[in-house]
Amino acid sequence: MIEEPNIIDFLVAEFRDDISVIQPTRDAIPTVWVNPKRVTKILSVLKESVSQPYEMLYDLTAIDERARAHRDNQPPSDFTIVYHLLSFGRNEDIRVKVPIIGEQPVIPSAVSIWPSAQWYEREVWDMFGVKFDGHP
Repeated sequence: MIEEPNIIDFLVAEFRDDISVIQPTRDAIPTVWVNPKRVTKILSVLKESVSQPYEMLYDLTAIDERARAHRDNQPPSDFTIVYHLLSFGRNEDIRVKVPIIGEQPVIPSAVSIWPSAQWYEREVWDMFGVKFDGHP
């Protein structure tokens, strides 16, 4: 297990080139924007390699950003995929956001990390047309 003092500091140190924004939020949940090509690696590390891991995928959803006017300090995207994770040991949540662009957006599936992602990914595909590569 990797010991880390603060999960955001750890992610920035480990994945510097793959973290585009640390987003301040009103609910104070640590929130990071990550590279879509590295999202499954980052999610795997959060679940399996950190002390007091994030064992639970609490939610996975999408935001249609195409008509949004104010997106200060956020990466450009047509859709944002949002993973909300929970660590029981830390008694802490983390939010991982992934910007995706394109007429037929694709992002890697997280089903191999959390089997419960299957339902959420299907729902996002039904509602937004976002494809999850590797989804069963």
